Amino acid sequence: MKKAWAILWLVALLMAHQGAQAAPLEAIREVLRHRLLPPPDETALANLSEENLAQQLKSIDLYTQVFTPQDYRAPLAGVGMWVGIGAGLVMRNTEAILNIYKGGAADLAHVPDRSRLMAIDGQPVKNLDVQNIADRLRGEAGSTVKLTVLQPEGKQKDFLVLRTVFKPLDVELVPPGTQHVVRVRDFSSGLTRSAMRATLDFLAKTRNTNNTEPILIDLRDAPGGDLYEAFDLAGLFLSSGTPLAIIKGRDDYSMEIRAPGGPKYTMPLVLLVGPETASAAEIFAGILHQQNRAQLVGQTTYGKCSSQTDTLLPDGFVLRYTNKEVFFPNGDTCSGVGLTPDLEVDNNEIDILPRLVERARIFFP
Repeated sequence: MKKAWAILWLVALLMAHQGAQAAPLEAIREVLRHRLLPPPDETALANLSEENLAQQLKSIDLYTQVFTPQDYRAPLAGVGMWVGIGAGLVMRNTEAILNIYKGGAADLAHVPDRSRLMAIDGQPVKNLDVQNIADRLRGEAGSTVKLTVLQPEGKQKDFLVLRTVFKPLDVELVPPGTQHVVRVRDFSSGLTRSAMRATLDFLAKTRNTNNTEPILIDLRDAPGGDLYEAFDLAGLFLSSGTPLAIIKGRDDYSMEIRAPGGPKYTMPLVLLVGPETASAAEIFAGILHQQNRAQLVGQTTYGKCSSQTDTLLPDGFVLRYTNKEVFFPNGDTCSGVGLTPDLEVDNNEIDILPRLVERARIFFP
């Protein structure tokens, strides 16, 4: 599998550190033995130990993790109020990229989206790993932090950011110039589909758009989320009964997913994708692309068309592991390969939204 990008979302900046409580190894072995897809090697299970447990689990399945009761946050529990700088942090090799949330502290301080983080309070971040950078960005609401960034256009600048409490949006309207761009950051159960509908209906009512004007959906900052929300979101743009995907699991489990009924949006679609577009976001993009419903602009996506589930273990520990693989109607999966854009851009363009919008115009009717 291609090299994985390290993704850490920093909007939840008050997470506790792991304690010394021992993980229930036998319970972990039992769950993985009977539920992991594909079935694990018994020798690898037998060799699990407290020392380097995280790495041992990843050697069995790249996405398997165990959480202490203090560290666990349910991935589909919905987004509440978060404290921090209002940005996500993406590590590309040794570069730290800030993805700015609309209405968050960094946005209010006018930090440009997808700036390279160079220093925190005057201390360079070069050669620091993602956890060390995250630790330095943490802080209480009302505290300040100085961020030195290299802006996407190449100019270095300092920004003083006041950490705040805020509520990030799954779907944001980001209009560079006259072109409408809808940014999807997360696929939250029961939320993202309705947020997309509200956004598109808002455009139709306030900006005199209709079902013929192209819409760009920006998935560059979407690392995944709820698999079934991705299906529901794709179903907004496809006629009722259209095959969306086939879900496969252990013991010959297989289920076909088709688009539900209801009102549909028929405007032309261009999806902006990149290396951080993963999991539910990739599945959403892949469905629309395979159905010739959307063009892809950007860079090859992460390569993860599998789904994980969480299981409660003794003493409050939680095990997250792969239990399903998603295939498109033609039998393909994006796992390990990603989605290839119809129009690929270079590293100098992938982080500059106006340039992507301009490049995408070749697909506009």
